[in-house]
Amino acid sequence: MIVTEPADVFDPRHYEACRRPVEIAETLPNWCYTSQAFYEREREHIFLKQWICAGHESRVATPGSFFTFDFVGVPMIVVRGKDDVVRALVNACRHRGGEVATGSGECAAFKCPYHAWTFALDGDLIGTPMFEESDVFRKADYGLTQVRLERWGGFLWINFDPHAESLFAYLGDLPGRVAAWKPEEMALASHKTYFVEANWKQYYENFSDPYHVPFVHRSSLSFKPVKRRQLHDPAIYRGNYVMHRAWFDGTRSVLPGEASFPEIPIPEEDRGTFYPWIYPTAGMGFAIDSLFCVQILPDGPERMRIERDFLVPKAYTELPDYEATLANYLKSQEVVQFEDVPILEMQQRSMHSPVYKTGRFATLDQLVHGCQNWILDRVLDPDPAREVTKQRHLRSVSIT
Repeated sequence: MIVTEPADVFDPRHYEACRRPVEIAETLPNWCYTSQAFYEREREHIFLKQWICAGHESRVATPGSFFTFDFVGVPMIVVRGKDDVVRALVNACRHRGGEVATGSGECAAFKCPYHAWTFALDGDLIGTPMFEESDVFRKADYGLTQVRLERWGGFLWINFDPHAESLFAYLGDLPGRVAAWKPEEMALASHKTYFVEANWKQYYENFSDPYHVPFVHRSSLSFKPVKRRQLHDPAIYRGNYVMHRAWFDGTRSVLPGEASFPEIPIPEEDRGTFYPWIYPTAGMGFAIDSLFCVQILPDGPERMRIERDFLVPKAYTELPDYEATLANYLKSQEVVQFEDVPILEMQQRSMHSPVYKTGRFATLDQLVHGCQNWILDRVLDPDPAREVTKQRHLRSVSIT
């Protein structure tokens, strides 16, 4: 059988097998990972309507500091103004669309390189050479477009939908579940960028897939046997996230035999690592001694940029062996990242096979099934308020 992208790609009948309960469901069709049309629908109904992690707030620590990034075709600036307020601005001059900033750094204002229109740090238009105000042109009407920005956990989150619920309503009970780590008080120890030649969902699903860990990460994460594992139960936990938790002794954030940081004083029931994936593009790992956050920046249907932040309690940065110990954590992260990436890119190549057939879900795949149905809920139904399968398809599993 030759499998090609159908003309009626959003007809729900194509996805009936994925919508079944996980025990009898099948995975998404291959075109969901290669189709430009499917990606554009995701862009419209997911990326531009949900809360997106834009980075750690320490990247704009002082007035005038800024960084830029592109998110699904929208060039963005995050900047701390002279009034100490952090804002997210669309990086496009209101004259002819030139980008007014590049990279990151500090500045007093933004100036478009095309016609030198100048914008204050709060986005207000303050300079238009050779173009005077008139009855039909007021500078106050042509500032940089501002995007909603809210904070949680030391990170900055943006939302392009002015009518979306607040970030804290979106996160539900997640902030309370990780409060013991005090993430907002942690220090950013490392920020790295990776590029992956695969559809963004490959990374998203892999993060919520504990099934692959004993095989892909047998020389890294698997050196610590998991005593018990819990998978997300949306009937109990509220919010736009899915999580798994693994209990084991000590840390597996460094490779075997290497020095590690002290343990964070968290309750006994939280020991191990708690991995929430915050829909749609942010994954976090709350470990016994640290925190990491990955952010996906999709670049079309078959490429993504990954921003990875690593954080530790601020007190650790004063330890005499801080730099040497930190290097152990960063080395471990590199190992794990480059164990995953070839697998994701291999999967992406398979999505182009003309005879590709959908697969089935193992017990430990249930979060992947939930992730795929979260996507379908929004791509097939333009009403973002509906969450049909999120409650129906996931259930809690504890494995010993």
